[in-house]
Amino acid sequence: MPRRPPPPDFRYVWLAPGPSLGALTLAAGTVSLSSIGLALGPQAEAWSATGGSLPLGVAIAGGAVAAVALARQIRTPRPPRGAREVPMAVVPWGVVVEPGAEQRILRWPAVRKIDVLVSHTLNGGTPTAVSSLVTIHTSREVFAGRAPGAVGLETLTVNVEAYGEEAACPPSLDLDGHEPIGDGELAPVASLLLRSANDLCTSSRGAARLALPAGSYRTAGTRAAAPETVELLRGALAGDRPGPADPRPLAALVAGMLEARELVPSLVRLGSCPHPIVAATARAAALRLGAAPSRAGAIAEVAEFLFEEDASVITSFAAPATPAHM
Repeated sequence: MPRRPPPPDFRYVWLAPGPSLGALTLAAGTVSLSSIGLALGPQAEAWSATGGSLPLGVAIAGGAVAAVALARQIRTPRPPRGAREVPMAVVPWGVVVEPGAEQRILRWPAVRKIDVLVSHTLNGGTPTAVSSLVTIHTSREVFAGRAPGAVGLETLTVNVEAYGEEAACPPSLDLDGHEPIGDGELAPVASLLLRSANDLCTSSRGAARLALPAGSYRTAGTRAAAPETVELLRGALAGDRPGPADPRPLAALVAGMLEARELVPSLVRLGSCPHPIVAATARAAALRLGAAPSRAGAIAEVAEFLFEEDASVITSFAAPATPAHM
C-alpha cells in the first residue's frame, strides 16, 4: 500500500465571515497597548504609585489611536471572486459549513483545495500574525472564513488531496483489505463490521486467521489475543495490507473484542485519522479497552461525519469491557 501522510495535527479551527475594522483594531490594539506600556516604563510606575489615573487613560487613548492606524495599515487579503464568506469549523474529518440547523458537512473527498493567507503587522520590528483567511474549494463552490492570528493548518493544506483519497477508501470486511463494503456509495457500515469482527473472534476459521490459541474462540470469556494476534492486528491498524479496502476499522473492533490492550497506543493515534469510520472505531476500541476519554477522544466529536446508525453502533461498542485505567 502507498505510504499515508501524517494525520491532521489540529483538533478544531473556527472560522468566521470577514473582518470589520473594529475586529482588526481589537487585534492590533493588543500589540499597541503592550508597546505603549513598555514605552512608558518607569514613568508608568511613578504615576501608578501616586494613585493617578492619567497614565492608564493616556495608554488607552494612545493605544486606541495606534491600533486604528495599525489596523488601517494591515492589508487583509480578499477571498477569491465568487467565494462565499460563512461560519465554518475545520476538524480532522472535514469541514462543517454554517454550524447549526442548516449546517452542511464537507468530508475530505468533497474538498479539492485549501488555501491559507495570513495577514501580518510589525511589532517592534518583528512580524506578528494578525489574522488568517482560509478558503475551501469544492468542485462547485468556494467558501471562505477568517480567524485571528495563525490557524496552523499547514499540514492540511499540503495533504488535503491525500486525506480525500484516504477517507474515500471503503472499509474492509477482512484484515487483508480484499473485501470492500458496498459499491462506493456512502451507507452505514458499522453493523457489518461488527458482525465480521465477531465472526473472526468466535469461529474456528477466525481463530485460525487470528492465530488464537486452540479452543479460545468457543466462549467469549476465554477469548484472548496471543502475541502473534497482536502483531497481526498491529499491522492491520497501520494499514499495512495488500488489498484496496481499509482493514483498520475491522482491526480496531477485533482488538477491542480480544482485549488487546497492547494496541491502545496504536488506536489512540488513529483517533485523528481523516477517515471518520477509522477514527470512530479506533476511539471506541480504545475506550472499551479502558483508555481515558481525554486520551482516546470522544466519539461525539466524529459523529457529524457518521450516519446516525453508525454513530449509535460504535458508541455502544465503546462501553469498557472491564474496569481499567490506561
